[in-house]
Amino acid sequence: MNSKGMSSRIIAYSGIFGALAIVMTRLVVPLHFGNPNLGSTPVIVAAVVCPWPVGFIVGIIKGIGVSLWTGVWYIELPAGVGDALMAAFAYKLSKKIKAEYAVVAGQFSRYIFTSGMIALFIALMLASGGATPDITAVFTSLSQRLSESMPALAFLSENPGFFAFFAIIWIAISFPAVTLSIIANVIVAFVVVKVLGRRLSLQEYNSR
Repeated sequence: MNSKGMSSRIIAYSGIFGALAIVMTRLVVPLHFGNPNLGSTPVIVAAVVCPWPVGFIVGIIKGIGVSLWTGVWYIELPAGVGDALMAAFAYKLSKKIKAEYAVVAGQFSRYIFTSGMIALFIALMLASGGATPDITAVFTSLSQRLSESMPALAFLSENPGFFAFFAIIWIAISFPAVTLSIIANVIVAFVVVKVLGRRLSLQEYNSR
């Protein structure tokens, strides 16, 4: 396929999977901080079944689209960037291992990429003094809840600074929100990729 045809496919796939990612974020479990949803399923499916860089683009589309939809930009924008990095990681893995296993590994990498980007972004905003009142209020609530539920980590709240901010946000978004999201998305994406893989293999066999 020539470069023009490939570019058209990338644009089409990115639009389709990007729209799916935004819509599937509405399948949500509301929590105090972070809302587990199925939005990362289209991202990782696109990463392992579509040409590069479709999965990465879909992650960015998801981040921007959901930020505009929900207004919670300080979580959804960095989450979108994190999901895009997850897609890049899963794409690379899919060239070395089975696509469905790349899906599982990619989803678990969200502890690093998605949780990490959210924690990094909010921690930088807090440490630089650029946090909005909404961000400050959310962080204050999270810090108090963490101190009450995990007294051993109360020292983080007592020693404010970038690393303490990062640790508090990372723990708060990872458990339970990202953990529940990973479990749900692993199950759905694994099944989708498994079914797609079988259909693609059958089509390839029939075309011989």
